[in-house]
Amino acid sequence: MSPQKKVLVTCATGNQGRGVVQHCLAADHQVFAYVRDPTTPAATQLAQWGATLVPGDLDDLEALRTAMDGMNSVFLTEVQTGDCTADLQRSKNVILAAQEAAAAAATVSHVILSTAIKTGQHASFPGWETPASDSDDDHARAHPMRQYWLNKHALETRVRAAAAAASASASASSSDGFIRHWTIVRPGHYLQNLLPPVNALTFPEFQQDRVLNVAWKPDTKLPWVDAGDVGIVVAAAVADPDRYSHRTVDLAVEALTVEQLAEKIGRVLHESKVQVRYRSEEEVDEMIRLGSPVAAAHRWANQVPGEDAVGNCQDDLGELAQHLTSVDTFLTAHASRL
Repeated sequence: MSPQKKVLVTCATGNQGRGVVQHCLAADHQVFAYVRDPTTPAATQLAQWGATLVPGDLDDLEALRTAMDGMNSVFLTEVQTGDCTADLQRSKNVILAAQEAAAAAATVSHVILSTAIKTGQHASFPGWETPASDSDDDHARAHPMRQYWLNKHALETRVRAAAAAASASASASSSDGFIRHWTIVRPGHYLQNLLPPVNALTFPEFQQDRVLNVAWKPDTKLPWVDAGDVGIVVAAAVADPDRYSHRTVDLAVEALTVEQLAEKIGRVLHESKVQVRYRSEEEVDEMIRLGSPVAAAHRWANQVPGEDAVGNCQDDLGELAQHLTSVDTFLTAHASRL
């Protein structure tokens, strides 16, 4: 029997982090949950499941260095507070601490990062342009999701670079002193966006009037996934790092138009019909001008088809894809929160 692997899970109380903790524990890994406050209900629940809580903040590089000690793998995803520069730096701190741990103590040989489908393809997105200067006018003309995609791409690039030294080194065949493996998971649209507290931003009118107000087009198919299912990939990658080394994995279980999604929600809620209201182009323009990330994301989804992520996921994961949570299963499990 192979020895237990030790995995440090950052952002452990979030939707992805909780799934990673659950699936890694189920796979008999030793899980260390990096949390800001170990006394919160979300953190104490992780401890009740069997995770070891590690207090610390992503801004605290020294705490991260300490947390890395003895770990085999580290999971991270970008925190999104609205401050893109600070959020990127926090994730870079995790990668830096992992590199230092690998070099100093021959630990942390595997970094697993979660980003988003289509990361790295930003230059091909309709409307993408590089600001000609730092003037407000030039930045206003740039893609409304510009920093979101640049951050995702920067993190993927940084994780790959962290392992590059091992590939270039004469001792790359040894696990000593190097991050030898990276795995990148690229999830689709999270089903958790339909639930509180996130739905207060994504679909603020839904709980009151059962109408989905969207900027999506009627024929736009969105690739949906349970954010917790990121943990399925992470647990498998921790168990078999060689198999998942230097790989990107799309993660999506089903592609649906918003009308198809509304029909599924209606069946779960026993509603005669969940309505869909499509926002006008003028309305979407105004929302984006006022800084709405939801309107910008919806328009992006119209312009950049993502349904191929479902087939990519099946190809990338093989039989493991059968364990992903279906849309119907997720909605049924969370019907009381819809």
